[in-house]
Amino acid sequence: MKRSLLALLFMLPTIVTAEQEVSTSFQGFSGLINTPTAELFDSGKFHFQYSNQMEFEGAYNNTPNFHFGIGLWDFVEVSGRNAAHGDSFNGSSDLSANIKLGIPYIPKEWFSLAIGIQDLGGATEASLHDAKYIVASKDVFENISISAGLGESESSQGRLNGIFGSISWQTYDWAKISLEYDAADTNLGLHLSTPQDWFDNGTRITANVLAYSSSEQLRDEFYYGVGLSMPLDSPAIQNKQSKQQKPNRSPHYSGQSHIDNAGSLDKVKNQLIKEGFESIKVGRTDHYTAYIELENHIYNRNQLDGLGVALGFISTGLDKEYTNFMLVIKEREVPILEVTGSLADYREFLNEQQPLKIKITTDTFSSQKNVRLADNNNANDSWLKPRFTFWPSLVSAVGTEYGMYDVSVALVSHLELPLWPGGAISAVHMTQLAETEDFKDGRYFGNWKQKTGLQEYSLHQTFALPFNIKNMTFAGRYRESYNFVANEIRWQNDDGSHRINLLTAKYENQEVAERKPYQGCNILFPACWPPAEATQRDVMMGMYRYYSTKFDASAEIRVGQYWQQDKGVIFKLERMFGDVTINLSYKNTKIDDQEANQFIGLGFSIPLTPRKDHSNKYVQVRGIPKWNYTIETLVGLDGRNLNDLTPGTGDSARMFYNLDNFYYNLDRLGKAYIYNNANRLKQAFETTN
Repeated sequence: MKRSLLALLFMLPTIVTAEQEVSTSFQGFSGLINTPTAELFDSGKFHFQYSNQMEFEGAYNNTPNFHFGIGLWDFVEVSGRNAAHGDSFNGSSDLSANIKLGIPYIPKEWFSLAIGIQDLGGATEASLHDAKYIVASKDVFENISISAGLGESESSQGRLNGIFGSISWQTYDWAKISLEYDAADTNLGLHLSTPQDWFDNGTRITANVLAYSSSEQLRDEFYYGVGLSMPLDSPAIQNKQSKQQKPNRSPHYSGQSHIDNAGSLDKVKNQLIKEGFESIKVGRTDHYTAYIELENHIYNRNQLDGLGVALGFISTGLDKEYTNFMLVIKEREVPILEVTGSLADYREFLNEQQPLKIKITTDTFSSQKNVRLADNNNANDSWLKPRFTFWPSLVSAVGTEYGMYDVSVALVSHLELPLWPGGAISAVHMTQLAETEDFKDGRYFGNWKQKTGLQEYSLHQTFALPFNIKNMTFAGRYRESYNFVANEIRWQNDDGSHRINLLTAKYENQEVAERKPYQGCNILFPACWPPAEATQRDVMMGMYRYYSTKFDASAEIRVGQYWQQDKGVIFKLERMFGDVTINLSYKNTKIDDQEANQFIGLGFSIPLTPRKDHSNKYVQVRGIPKWNYTIETLVGLDGRNLNDLTPGTGDSARMFYNLDNFYYNLDRLGKAYIYNNANRLKQAFETTN
């Protein structure tokens, strides 16, 4: 096999012009075989790889490895690795995190410089891949790059523990040859990928092979990696001329009141009804300003799509009788967003003649005052219309002493039933589908297995208050057996870049489960018994979030007491790529009289529902617009046992039905976010059937 690969290397042409492609190393960071380069994963591009090389117990071993990485920005790369200790997927493994930072402001024609940490935060006993490095790279020709760096590591083989260097040659768009010295061994690698034009969305299938090594250990096995890379944000919709209906220019439309003399406002209302918008009212705020209020329950993936469609219908459908508009978006009859502007300005925005010029506010306490309505009744009313949301739920343990990946899988069914303004009933039912062996009853993760049954139900009441404040009070049953009462109050500033939430809740357990020892464990040892279930829990939490338009990212800090009665701080950084997000998290919490636990996590969210959901007059069924999954690894062990597990740390116990999710577009409703994604308003209307 290796001889064939070497022959293939020398058959590649000697003169080509392909640019260097970034590849995933066997260590998980961007690089070659075992060494990093100063090039980073492209911003917004996800990389996944399965490989079979791992250093463990003083030697290289052929064991399963899973790598995943993402370029958060042009100069920030994060990646993770789940490496098995043996040749089985069911044995123990180690989960580690890496970070690489590019140094900005260095001209590309000079060189690129990066610093990185492998196995970020790992303590002495748990850190199997610990390394720190600095590396510089330079393209000496368009398709040839050289790198040199200095590292310090705990590798028993000497990998990255000293001076290292490499040279790579991109022979084709789909093939690259590399030669590296990793501070201990010299390795020859082959890196292959599918051509760029094979997949329309930019996805590429990749393969990396260690063709030769000066290390006898590495020569004894065939080491390889296979994976893929793909952009997280879908390609931008091609700009095209909207197929807009010409507004009716007739001077009079019979049957209309003096509020809508030409009838164009009523036509816009009918267009909105046909599109699926609900609870619609129209009228005037003054002689020249048309007023429209509505609820959007069809463009649930992102409310910007619904806003763009509604503004498109309004701006292109109203007669010359109106020069301005005022649009109020409601949720459960509570105004949440007010948009005002000039019809001519918005039409010029749609025609790409000028940038977006509208006034946006979420301070809607007085939005419905001084309005003359054509009809006080809602058109296409949505009261008592049940809305069902479905999504898969995963409770998992990754990279533990019990296996590479243990999981409990369930289907979540969420019901929302609107009752009156701001009032709704919500309920959650779970259907357990499958679990791995360690999640079965009596096993180590058995207490965290998801179970079939009604999980929660509650009554919610939401109020709009002055000064951009919303309040939600709710009570009911939570996590099968806890009666609770809770309150959440939320404020955000005028443009939505700053947000503060205060959540307080009190829970009382009505069904304390009998304690049973773990299966196959000596009952005389305290560690063989799960912790006792608490009869009362108090959750008190303050949250602050800042959204940056420059980085299209948000940073959130949470401080308080959580579900397990642990107290501490949680920090979360979330980078947005359209409707897909990548997040980094850090938790540092402790229960009184116990040691603190610190976790770092890497997660993502994706929409599991189409851009436009289906809805009929009586019921709606949809997927979840933001499905989250995060894996975490314990850091700062300070000599404690390897990868001790503390499930439930920093659990905020927030319900799916909350202010951020249902009233603020998954915390994406505000002038700053809307203006930063203004082109989506235009694209949404252009793609409306």
